[in-house]
Amino acid sequence: MQYADLTDRISGESVDTWDVHYRAMRRLEAGDDIYLMSVGQEGDSSSPAGVVDAAVESLRNARHHYTAVNGESGLREAIARRHSKLCGAAVDADCVVVFAGAQNALFATAQVLLQAGDEVILIEPYYTTYPATVTASGATLVSVALEPEEGFQLDADRVIGSITNRTRAILLNSPNNPTGAIYPKESLQSLVDACRLRDIWLISDEVYSDIIDDPAPCRLHGLTGAADVVVTVSSVSKSHRMTGWRIGWAIGPRELAKHLYNLNMCMSYGLPAFTQDAARYALTHETAVTNEIKNRLKRQRKVVVEGLRCVSGTELYSGGGGMFVILDIRKLGVDSMTFAAGLLEHEGVSVQPLAGFGASCEGLIRISAVLGEERLQEACKRISRYAQSRRW
Repeated sequence: MQYADLTDRISGESVDTWDVHYRAMRRLEAGDDIYLMSVGQEGDSSSPAGVVDAAVESLRNARHHYTAVNGESGLREAIARRHSKLCGAAVDADCVVVFAGAQNALFATAQVLLQAGDEVILIEPYYTTYPATVTASGATLVSVALEPEEGFQLDADRVIGSITNRTRAILLNSPNNPTGAIYPKESLQSLVDACRLRDIWLISDEVYSDIIDDPAPCRLHGLTGAADVVVTVSSVSKSHRMTGWRIGWAIGPRELAKHLYNLNMCMSYGLPAFTQDAARYALTHETAVTNEIKNRLKRQRKVVVEGLRCVSGTELYSGGGGMFVILDIRKLGVDSMTFAAGLLEHEGVSVQPLAGFGASCEGLIRISAVLGEERLQEACKRISRYAQSRRW
């Protein structure tokens, strides 16, 4: 039987890079003691009790039927108010469309903005799902690699120099996944100016911006002239410990919201009301939990940095915030997939090889600082022992 060309565009190395993580999950389910540091999710934290209670109450009130295609008005208004406050620029609820998580919002955005013949600039390292998300539309990737030696910092001139007459969009996220790098406001403003001048979309994935000390530089919508060209994608996943609730959104010009509405009409036809009620409660009432998450991750990231900064033959990059630390193993003479697979086999520690995060990322390992401090200390000892043993 035949399959559509789409199946080729959504497969490849970026998908395969999750193989070690899935092996680790199977071992966890089998009862093995695995140090799971391969995913951007806190290891031992529940969603806030008030959020769970809001969902239960919603269910009991029969909030489990069809809902508005673009998201319940109360949730969209809560998102708009919060976004307006955080970025310092007015946002109307009609510019917000709710999706089943930020990944779904990003995919839908790509579908209504991109098509065959277009080019999309990705800032590399990029999140592993970005390539398939973009190329599913038929568009072509153009990667601009950032340098480890420069702390993976954004070079706006290099990005702008990669623009051609086929460039339709630039996609980035700050704080960056996987590096944790926070891009300077001046560099982001340069990209906004370039996009306005050339009628190019600037898609900003801001799911990690709530869990750093100063998120203001990451809020692109608040930059001068951004309202017409910036599409913001975010969610409650990282900010409120709600990864499994699958509530995200896209914010952009009103006309974009209309196109996203039409796509949602034939894609999901609205999300469950009780999960939307839970997300609305989280955004309205659970403000303290975001600071708790931020402070906890800061402590845990420090534990990883202290535990791995002196591993012979490696370099460490901790970025400016968020969940992640990057271990550069290129001098050890082993590829990242082999290293990660052996680490899981011999030491029971699961980390994320970055081969699927861009061509320049081979030899880099993403470590999620999401476990409790004692388990992180032990995991770092195991990583160090494995790196120095060369058991691969």
